[in-house]
Amino acid sequence: MSEELCGAINFADEKVVFDPGSQKYTLNDKIFEAYCSTTNEDGKKECDSNGLKLSSAFMGLIEYFKSIDNENSEDDKLTQYAILWFSYKISQNSNIKLLKDTMYDILKQNDWFGEHSESIENKKDTMGIHYLYLKNLYELLKGICNTITICNKNPSNISECQESGNKCAISYRSCLISFPWEEICNPYCRVLSNLKNDYDKIREKYKSYNLPELKPPEGLSDCNDECFKQNKRYKDMIDAQNHPIDDSKIGTSTKGSLPDSSVTTTNINNGNKLPYIAVPFILLPIILGISYKYLTHGRRKKSNAKKKMKAIINLCDENKTKKGVKNAFIEKNQSE
Repeated sequence: MSEELCGAINFADEKVVFDPGSQKYTLNDKIFEAYCSTTNEDGKKECDSNGLKLSSAFMGLIEYFKSIDNENSEDDKLTQYAILWFSYKISQNSNIKLLKDTMYDILKQNDWFGEHSESIENKKDTMGIHYLYLKNLYELLKGICNTITICNKNPSNISECQESGNKCAISYRSCLISFPWEEICNPYCRVLSNLKNDYDKIREKYKSYNLPELKPPEGLSDCNDECFKQNKRYKDMIDAQNHPIDDSKIGTSTKGSLPDSSVTTTNINNGNKLPYIAVPFILLPIILGISYKYLTHGRRKKSNAKKKMKAIINLCDENKTKKGVKNAFIEKNQSE
């Protein structure tokens, strides 16, 4: 990273201003207006919305980055750094919700998108990182730029240069403590690794200044190792969800026949066998008790039903008998 590149970032930061009162961005340098998409009545380019102003500044920053000879071979890194600035500027406006595709959608509105579509498309995953993580990365970028400026400006002031380096070390640790989830940790690590490499070059250049090394916090590794752990934890979690433990595999013989006494199970160790054996003996009395309760209850209900049915039948027989006697009595009276 050169002092000229840092100067371009500082220039864009100063000239693209957000007013909280009007909720509008202002381009305070006409150089950015050259990348506006619309043309006014006088034939001049102008940006008539916040999105166009921001995207124009981004395109101007990318174009300037590419004009720097010693940075031209690192297009991948330059686009990443422009995205960090872009995210920071958008986040100043609370009315713009920084979602996964917000930055990409804003840039696509600009007519210059086609000129840089390849590098932008390749960094779409970086734009999808949550803005809080991008904010931490941008603070580290600004810290490194500040260190370059201080160390170059006054080589005799070693203590001030070291103090700026210490701030970079703190920012780097913050980036590792606040680590993103599996989906975005790879693009996040690529940006953080590029920032660390740029700082290491400064540290090597000013070797006699004894600038602090960028080290991870105690108990953590570097970004790539932490990302590997994150990916592994995520993979293990998905595997556990997709492949639940199959109880039928516990204690089965490899030949498909009944195991003899010499065969040991592979899924349950010897120390855990006793609880598994004891469970059926504990549950058996409970099951028998419940079964007896419902069985006897069912028998009583069945017996009572039979008694009621028998009583109804007897009652019907009595009614029939009484009716027969009554009819016979009536017939007898009529004959007399």
